Amino acid sequence: MFADHTLIIINIACIGFLVTMLVVLAAATRMKGGAGWAAVIIITTTVPVYLSNLTRVLEADNYVLFLFLACFLNALCLPALWFFTRSQFDKSFRFSVRKLWHTIPAFVSLIAFIVYYASLSTEQIEAYKEFIKSPPEYINDTIIYGQFWGYYIFIFLYIRKRTKFLKNNYSDSEYLETRWIQRFITLSFVLFFIVFLAYLINPISEAWLIPILNVILMAYLVYCVIHHSTTAYINRLPDAPTDTDESENTASSPTMSDSRMKEICDAVTQYLQTSEAYKNCNLILTDVSHETGIHHKNISTAINGYLRRNFFELVNGMRVEEAKRQLQELSTSNYSIDSISAACGFQSRTSFFRTFRKFENTTPAQWLKNRTIVFQVG
Repeated sequence: MFADHTLIIINIACIGFLVTMLVVLAAATRMKGGAGWAAVIIITTTVPVYLSNLTRVLEADNYVLFLFLACFLNALCLPALWFFTRSQFDKSFRFSVRKLWHTIPAFVSLIAFIVYYASLSTEQIEAYKEFIKSPPEYINDTIIYGQFWGYYIFIFLYIRKRTKFLKNNYSDSEYLETRWIQRFITLSFVLFFIVFLAYLINPISEAWLIPILNVILMAYLVYCVIHHSTTAYINRLPDAPTDTDESENTASSPTMSDSRMKEICDAVTQYLQTSEAYKNCNLILTDVSHETGIHHKNISTAINGYLRRNFFELVNGMRVEEAKRQLQELSTSNYSIDSISAACGFQSRTSFFRTFRKFENTTPAQWLKNRTIVFQVG
């Protein structure tokens, strides 16, 4: 078991580190682009818990107040994570009064604490300072455990749905910037699960393990929010068929024959190649639908069913092939890697390198070097 002074040092150090991260987050993002929700997550999952731990160790008189606050805000953690995920993928997302139902479990937990502790004497309250669980804390733990499975299931399903929608309707290669969200959610799931297991083995571990793991998770969150402009990417995308329209049309459409899917894929591929529309970095599925006269639902079904790819992979595969052709002409032309990335339909040098690596498992420079070696040997 950790000594009291060790717990004090850990919790104070974690508070200082998190405050520093919040300052950096605010300075770097001005609390825009999802940073506001990130700050809410940081506060609700960490600081109240650390203060509760400190007041327990120090046997401070305001222990109950911080315990109430910690448990109440902890029950808001996963709803905040859900709202954060929505804000990163949906440019129309706005917090409204209707969404306040997500706070009901937190208020249930708070009321349970107030009712229970109001009936206790000062001596009975003092007994709970030794990290002994009170009945309301068990209620709070049950709420958070239920939220853990419920919200994470919804979050993972939502990310999968939105990812599929983006791949099937947009060609913007900066979509790859959104992959950090799933990594962050997965990391948070793993760390939460570790906390649950550690608590079952040794309940006192929550006083030091949770602060340490939270710092790791929040440091990664702050880094990603600053480094990846996911919300800016989503807001820049032109309108496309909604998820509802896409799912309803797909569900109600008859199964397409292989010959029909091949016919559609050939028509789409020919249009993209002859018009060089794939070089338009803002190309979306509805643009292709408009130009070919084929319904966007049928194009998406054909590409996925016949080519075993999605719209994103089809278009960006063409961009990479064009980039490879131009890379081979570098020595005899005025091309540069930057000009090639722009000419082939990539928003930036970074997205070009990221997409090229996705398709070729190497960088453009290394690919060109390997190609040159093979040519010389041949």
